[in-house]
Amino acid sequence: MNVHERYHFKLGDILEELDISRNKLAVEAKIRPATVIDMVNGKRLELETLVHILDALNRFARQRRFTRAITLADIIEYIPEDGIERQ
Repeated sequence: MNVHERYHFKLGDILEELDISRNKLAVEAKIRPATVIDMVNGKRLELETLVHILDALNRFARQRRFTRAITLADIIEYIPEDGIERQ
């Protein structure tokens, strides 16, 4: 299994769950819309950008009265080398 098969970006899923457009997230996180699109499509991973995105997603979640924090695990799934899911 190569490294590109060992992670899955779930940012699109959380945007759908929060009912937020990619552009709205980009504006709130103060990043380029193309960066959000690249991350949704799994083409980009920048830690500083992830922090901005998580901060923005959590602001939206609070506005929508979500009872949990959005974390890195909500937007990126790690797939172990042996393919076994971890609990």
